[in-house]
Amino acid sequence: MTNRIRIAVLATNAEGSPDLYLTFVETTDLQYNEGQHYDMALARAEDEGYRAPMIAFDQHDMAANVLRHAADFMEGDTNGV
Repeated sequence: MTNRIRIAVLATNAEGSPDLYLTFVETTDLQYNEGQHYDMALARAEDEGYRAPMIAFDQHDMAANVLRHAADFMEGDTNGV
């Protein structure tokens, strides 16, 4: 059985600007536990033209929660950091 995992990859796009590449990956429990879902997402981002530096995080990582707060911060919906 596989799990569908949401992953964001913070990377440099083809224009050289920082960007987020969003994707799903299908993994087994073993692949997930070994962190292979990150490797899958990074490879997919690279195939789509994204370049290093790159870091991937999934929907369960702390970075996903921080990303929600970052969106509010960047939109000016909060003055707190």
